Amino acid sequence: MKHTRTGLLSMASAAVLALGLAPGSAVAHGGSGHGDPDQSDDWRHNDDQRRLVRALRDVTDDYRWLENAEADGYRKITECIDKPGVGAMGFHYAKQELIDDKTQARKPEVLVYMPDEDGQYELVAAEFISTAADRPTLAGLDFEDGPFSGSYALHAWIWRDNPDGMFASYNPDLSCPT
Repeated sequence: MKHTRTGLLSMASAAVLALGLAPGSAVAHGGSGHGDPDQSDDWRHNDDQRRLVRALRDVTDDYRWLENAEADGYRKITECIDKPGVGAMGFHYAKQELIDDKTQARKPEVLVYMPDEDGQYELVAAEFISTAADRPTLAGLDFEDGPFSGSYALHAWIWRDNPDGMFASYNPDLSCPT
């Protein structure tokens, strides 16, 4: 079945909201990020992953201010996603035309924001979403199941430390505002 990008974005938004906000629901993106050192803990020792982090920080530096991301076409697709006892992902902003079956290290499909102590949204992570037929990898990292059927996702906590690892889905140090 062929989907339009608008349709995919709508499905992603609905699925992420359903998975992330429904009480007792499954964990969005297939895992908590807890206890998976093969995915994230050793990123500083892996050249490909270090290059990925540097590239993401470079291409997202201007997006640390939400108004810059919105001016470049990123639109809010979820409210804050968290899972009690696990942590939070944050507010997701996607660039519609990037959501497809390709993964490009310098073009993250989603930017993840959390409010700071003054209520200003700050960029904490980037997320790749792919609709590839087979589970993609990037810098030696396998994508997890994504927010909607037939999708895959990979988070990178490039602007906020995550004790569960650079590429974990949730950050246990964060919680959604109430």
